[in-house]
Amino acid sequence: MPQVGMRRGPTERRARAGTPQLGARPRARIAPRQSAISLIALCLIVLASCSGAGTVTGRTPTPIAQRTRTPKPTPTAHTATPSPTATPTPGADADVPVAIRILVESELAGMTLDEKLGQMMLIETYYQDYQPDVDNMVRNLHAGAMIIYGKNMSTPKQLQDYIAAVQAHASIPLLITMDEEGGNVDRLGYSRFAPPLLAAQSVGASGNPQLAYQAGQQAGQELSALGINTDLAPVVDVRLAPNAIEGPRLFASDPQTVDTYAGRFLQGLQTYSIVATLKHWPGIGSITLDPHLTLPTLNRSRTDLESTEFAAFRGLLTLNPGMVMVTHVLVPAIDGNLPASLSPAMVQGVLRGELGYQGVVMTDSLYMKGISLRYNLGQAAVLAVEAGDDLLEGAFDTTSMTWMITSLKSAMQSGQISMARINESVRRILTLKAMHGLLFSGLTNGAALTRRGDLLNASFDGVMVADLPRSTTQ
Repeated sequence: MPQVGMRRGPTERRARAGTPQLGARPRARIAPRQSAISLIALCLIVLASCSGAGTVTGRTPTPIAQRTRTPKPTPTAHTATPSPTATPTPGADADVPVAIRILVESELAGMTLDEKLGQMMLIETYYQDYQPDVDNMVRNLHAGAMIIYGKNMSTPKQLQDYIAAVQAHASIPLLITMDEEGGNVDRLGYSRFAPPLLAAQSVGASGNPQLAYQAGQQAGQELSALGINTDLAPVVDVRLAPNAIEGPRLFASDPQTVDTYAGRFLQGLQTYSIVATLKHWPGIGSITLDPHLTLPTLNRSRTDLESTEFAAFRGLLTLNPGMVMVTHVLVPAIDGNLPASLSPAMVQGVLRGELGYQGVVMTDSLYMKGISLRYNLGQAAVLAVEAGDDLLEGAFDTTSMTWMITSLKSAMQSGQISMARINESVRRILTLKAMHGLLFSGLTNGAALTRRGDLLNASFDGVMVADLPRSTTQ
């Protein structure tokens, strides 16, 4: 039986439309960024003057974003309290450096609606090299992210070249994602690109959280070397049934142990500036049916959800995960009508409102049967945005991506979705990219940026500022 998260492409390819010639470069986006840099310089001078720090030039730089966490020698469990107190998380203004906020706002102000909607799309492809259909999704439809599956992988060099071509044609670099968990969801391992990673179940049963940290580091190093900047891991679902559909992908049967091991895996990824993704919100360790094939139901009380499933996610938000993935399950205790991935109550109400998460929320694939039995891709895209999701996975070619974008435009024209709502999502996505050095790396006047996110000085018109961290991309 297919495993949750091992998302596959549709069995049939849809007709492709309007593919451009290869080789064309994306349009320049320099003017907004140059204006932003001037604003940053002025802002930093004012801030330094107000704080009594003296002139900006020549001062000891203060890092504007912490990218690598130093793990403790003896990891401790991330215990979550059941209270709904909001936790500061990435995306909140207080957690984003002022320089990045200014750059993101400048970039956002200069974007067309097509560019904004494209940034909200996570695409998959059928190919192992840069084909016209890929070019159309990346360059003309402005895709914001892409997922790599086994079908895209032949050799490490081939994959590196494919990813490099995608990024070279993008006006804004993509989040390049992969499910790299270990065990039976180990795309690098079973493609023989790298040594296999232990399954989460084995790591969690070892009694040694350092194994999780080492696995995260190994995954981060291997992904980074290929150009992949985002891991759709770790799984933070709590095993609540002996025949849980996720099987060996689960670390443990209590939220505290799950947080200890998933947290260490996440920290290992962060040493290579890999964007980590907590999944599968709202927590599906109790289900025995596969969302690829049907829409499972979480028959759990609100109290049980708070103390177990939600607790596991809440306990890891302080580690600054890059994203949270929401999947397709019905949760009658919260919303008995809409799947969690399309439910404002589950995303805006609980995840953002009660847990306080303000970072990027991505969907599991919207063509899975848990969604497609009730909604088509266009309908699902609109409902996902209404729910509060930011990054929508589901487009697999030009036609499907155009369908999703056109549906969102129609919803905007009818007043169902506002431009302010679109801007919220694009702002979160651009902020995530900026915090990982993907957005403004070309504006450093030759200054080196490090893959691990160390912050160096760069000169902008004679003003020294703490530069943005850079991560290699896939």
